[in-house]
Amino acid sequence: IRSMEQDMAALMESAGLFEVSIPDFKQLKQCRKELKMLKALWDYVIIVRSSIDDWKTTPWKAINVEQMDLDCKKFAKDIRAFDKEMRAWDVYIGLENVVKNMLTSLRAVTELQNPAIRTRHWQQLMVATKVKFVMDESTTLADLLNLNLHNYEDEVRNIVDKSVKEMSMEKVLKELDTTWATMEFEHEKHPRTGITIIKTSEELIETLED
Repeated sequence: IRSMEQDMAALMESAGLFEVSIPDFKQLKQCRKELKMLKALWDYVIIVRSSIDDWKTTPWKAINVEQMDLDCKKFAKDIRAFDKEMRAWDVYIGLENVVKNMLTSLRAVTELQNPAIRTRHWQQLMVATKVKFVMDESTTLADLLNLNLHNYEDEVRNIVDKSVKEMSMEKVLKELDTTWATMEFEHEKHPRTGITIIKTSEELIETLED
């Protein structure tokens, strides 16, 4: 293209000398414009991919979803700011989808960071996504992204909701166990039958009401 542009410049200069009209080389100018746009787009692809590749190495417990989410939203905003002519390009569409999927996956990761999540819930997630991995200290964001979480947002939400309810139930059962384990019962004989029965105390009634 540079060679053709040099030829164009020479022709235009010669035409000016001889006062001859020549075409305005619209196609060549459009080609140069698109090349500049394409370079800008690919440069941004590299920025986004580099950031995500760096995030992928982050250990599970150190994932800063909030910051990653902010960065992804900035990526999305910058992508939308590109020339509208780019929006039909495969590279543009691919980059936009990468960022969208990452945002969706990060929402799922946020859900999965809930302390109510237990080993059994990770196993349920593996069944739902049909991807197996070992959940331990060495687990990274890359392992979670391999689950294609952006395709299983509803499943993740259901599993997390279930885990929260289970955790709440476990808490109630533990409190009941603690309460009744220390509860001392008094006995008395039934005045008519003489059978030993539990004496109803005010503390017992309050506990049962609670």
